[in-house]
Amino acid sequence: MNNRQIELLWQDNYIGLINKPANLIIHRTAISSDRDTLVSRLQEQFENPPVPVHRLDRPVSGLLMGAFDTETASALSRSFREGEVDKRYIAIVRGIPEESGEITIALKNSRTLEMQESRTTYRKLASIELPLPSRKYPKTRYSLIEASPKTGRFHQIRRHLARIGYPIIGDTSHGDTFCNHQFEREFGIEGLMLHSYSINFMHPVEKVEKNFFCPLRNEMEQICKKFHWNI
Repeated sequence: MNNRQIELLWQDNYIGLINKPANLIIHRTAISSDRDTLVSRLQEQFENPPVPVHRLDRPVSGLLMGAFDTETASALSRSFREGEVDKRYIAIVRGIPEESGEITIALKNSRTLEMQESRTTYRKLASIELPLPSRKYPKTRYSLIEASPKTGRFHQIRRHLARIGYPIIGDTSHGDTFCNHQFEREFGIEGLMLHSYSINFMHPVEKVEKNFFCPLRNEMEQICKKFHWNI
């Protein structure tokens, strides 16, 4: 597979599960005129490419669901809107949170300025404390988190984790700039440490439950190995 090819993790006649690379936007928008998009690469690669039915932010890697026909796309989009799809993400954050928790902080819609009900659950998978000075502290702490958004707000996981004091490493919009630079300097790795890891859904045609996983991208896997973290 060359650098432009997009990996399909699984497919049938109706659905294609896409492994989205980090730092690739899904399609062109009013605020981004990128010519190199996930959709354009899929169109180059497939005669009948899967069309994404939900979104992942540009810097996020991992599982993205696409449909091969309009009826399936419509059914899957409805499932996402109604909260019937269980999505789980892996994140590396600053600090060590509780073993598990639920975040219900309302988030503002930047377009309408409306405060929207938002809910994210999370659980801590692993953590580490390193002898690296961090501002006024003599040590630095990192944790591996599994997060599941129960609503679909803009940057929801990123905003929620930052609001409770555990920003995702590499988040330039809601994160800790000092910690981001330290992480890049110490480990030679940059980018948002957030990955769409698993998805569970009811197949709209077969009417059976499906569950799929996407391996961590290389940079995040390197850190997990360095910290002796297992998922």
